[in-house]
Amino acid sequence: MLSFCQVRVVSPYRDFFQIISHSLRLLHLVPREWALFVMKDFAEQYLSLKPSQSVDMISLVGDKAANIPAVDGIGDVHALQLINRFGTLENLLQCVDQVAEERIKKDLITHADQAVLSKELAILRCDLPDYMFNEDLEFRRPADNGKKFTSLLNAISAYAKGLSADPVIRRASYLWKRLDSM
Repeated sequence: MLSFCQVRVVSPYRDFFQIISHSLRLLHLVPREWALFVMKDFAEQYLSLKPSQSVDMISLVGDKAANIPAVDGIGDVHALQLINRFGTLENLLQCVDQVAEERIKKDLITHADQAVLSKELAILRCDLPDYMFNEDLEFRRPADNGKKFTSLLNAISAYAKGLSADPVIRRASYLWKRLDSM
């Protein structure tokens, strides 16, 4: 069986921040360019939050692209401060009386149910039951010998400053050759 050491996910959506890990990196579209996000980059941009806490942020600020509603009156700055202080949306809502700014406290109380729903909508599910998986999935050489895959990677890397698709293309070619010899 072949194993992969690092995974790169390409997405313009912020809700994919939650799956960043030591072995998974996110190539994320930020205004007009692609940026590679690893755990360190996420922590630097979001004041040491863990990637899993990005859903708590989204539950407060919403995500228009994914039709996830925001808590009225709470933007990125306040959401970041609140999640940094309280850790999770659930803890924030339990300790809402400790929020100093009255307007924000009122908005949190008024829209608590909406915030919980927004978090549910933002979570990427990894807990699917076994019957939803085809255990016969296998890694194999594409019918077109990888031409569409290579074309896609080259198109993505054209937008990614400083990133080249060549290492990924070489790795895929190597793995396909190993499959042929098995």
